[in-house]
Amino acid sequence: MSRLSNWIKPRLRLWAIYSKLGFIPWRKPRPAKESKSGVFKGTGQAIIPFLNDDAKRTFSHILLRPGYMIRDYINGQHERYLAPFTSLLVFYSVFTLLVAVVNPESVRKTFDDGFVEALDGTIMDEELTADITINGNSFQIDSTDINSRVKRFTQSILKTMAQTVALTHLDQYHELADTSWKESLAAVEGDLRSKGIPLFLQNFFLLWIAMVWLLRKKYDVSVSGAAAASAYVLCQFCIFMFLALILSLGQKTELGVIVMGILLFIDYLQWLGISYRKAFGLTIKTGLIYLFFCILFYILLTSIIVAIGLLRA
Repeated sequence: MSRLSNWIKPRLRLWAIYSKLGFIPWRKPRPAKESKSGVFKGTGQAIIPFLNDDAKRTFSHILLRPGYMIRDYINGQHERYLAPFTSLLVFYSVFTLLVAVVNPESVRKTFDDGFVEALDGTIMDEELTADITINGNSFQIDSTDINSRVKRFTQSILKTMAQTVALTHLDQYHELADTSWKESLAAVEGDLRSKGIPLFLQNFFLLWIAMVWLLRKKYDVSVSGAAAASAYVLCQFCIFMFLALILSLGQKTELGVIVMGILLFIDYLQWLGISYRKAFGLTIKTGLIYLFFCILFYILLTSIIVAIGLLRA
């Protein structure tokens, strides 16, 4: 046991030093290798993701010391890592490509019958019957008794919702791109989806808002610093989504709320150098603020759809 303890202690100390600094201070840097490719020197590193040193360092540090890496980048070590938004594009582009190869069915899902009916505006055309009992008296009503304005309003809202979803998925459902501007929009959506942007865009803005709300005054984190931290946290989530894809044999890519909370807790703990209690409190508050703005966003979106449906009706 003493030998095992003597073997473990220095290695734990070495790991603590590496976690804080991002490198081992007494190890000499490796000499740069000269390329024999002449004119095309460095071309492969510029084209292939995770081939240059900055990209490989970003990947390994996000996996092993995410909070410390965020701290280092915000404190000015920009030349050591990929830029936050570049990292988002690279990580999620590779992840989208892997998902398309491993589980191609998840890339394009067919509409169900209810969605098609809503697009066609034929939903609610069937007769509806209902039995209502008031004070012991039974009444029977059907769709002919319903106010026609209410019926048209309901149809209009359902159709507007279906068209809104369809406009954001024209690249996946080319049969809906029946005009030139829709074909152009489908091309733009396809380019954005190939880079994985829809996977992180909403999460990035909501997490950014939550971090600015919590950290700007108390921990002196700037707006740009919170944006960089949000991007790197989502890159960290992407790595674990990739691990979930492997462990589930291509069947699952989502992370549970508990897993994301644990990862964010570790990030706060390392990045801000605070206690476990404060890190846990910040994690809970971040989740609540994220949920609040998410609900607010969907309330505003629903209000706009209802208003458009009312105008159409």
